[in-house]
Amino acid sequence: MAQVKRALGPDALIVSRKQLGTRSSGDGMADAVEITAMAGQEPASTGSEQRASAPASLLERRLVRDGVPESAARVLVESVRRRQRGPALGMAALQGLLGEVLAEEVMFGGIVGQGARVVSLVGPTGVGKTTTIAKIAAQEELVNGRKVGLISIDHYRIGAVDQLQRYADLIGCPMEVASDAASLSRALRRLSAADLVLVDTAGRSLRDTAAFQAMTECLHGANEPVEVHLCLPVATRERELSMAIQSYAVLQPVRIVCTKVDEALCCGSIIAAHVRSGLPLSYFTTGQRVPEDITAANPKFLAALLCGGDIH
Repeated sequence: MAQVKRALGPDALIVSRKQLGTRSSGDGMADAVEITAMAGQEPASTGSEQRASAPASLLERRLVRDGVPESAARVLVESVRRRQRGPALGMAALQGLLGEVLAEEVMFGGIVGQGARVVSLVGPTGVGKTTTIAKIAAQEELVNGRKVGLISIDHYRIGAVDQLQRYADLIGCPMEVASDAASLSRALRRLSAADLVLVDTAGRSLRDTAAFQAMTECLHGANEPVEVHLCLPVATRERELSMAIQSYAVLQPVRIVCTKVDEALCCGSIIAAHVRSGLPLSYFTTGQRVPEDITAANPKFLAALLCGGDIH
């Protein structure tokens, strides 16, 4: 992001990020990443009167009103326009085209456990990390037939360990408790038979740098790689969203889980989180039911959210 802003200005936005694999560099071999970014300035308008009357322009205004960054909304809607054939389309048809565009312009990360055996969910207080872990664990253990283990390193919230233990008992999977890198490593060894291990963490103040440092040392100091997914509630204002992404960057998250979709009046923050972090989307959670109210992030569902469709 720092390099992008130096090149394109302080308002630049990352539109997409793609892993290119290992490439040679001056220092040897390194992971290569292709970044697509754009400056935040408004371009000079052309044909504004025609655009204002087009249904696609209504879609663009809706996206911006609902929290999609203006530059990202413009990219999405211009791509929708290029796909239009014949007369102006209604919102239902535009939603279908928007889904096609999102499949190309937004990165969807897929379900947990594809890149690492151990996955940790992190995020601010009250975003639903423990419930989300229970949903994923139940789906993987009871539906997909994978052996799942749970670990809690949340000693900050009263009753957090007991809550996760109740879920573990209901699902029928083992659970361990850890507090630092050494105890987390021991817990992972005890869960060596599990195909997937999910680690629950404490939500802390975004300004508590000491807590973030301790969590980083715990997760990334263990004897096995831990894949971090950042949980963000969809009903989050832009400033809090940006601060959360900045604060949790120290934990090196690789995916974003969008939680509490059912509580949000507008869902543009999903695109905002993706644009500002450059991270793929992995899951949407849509209610309190375990394990029903969770779905792998996908362009068709996201298009429906952005166009005001029913989530159920």
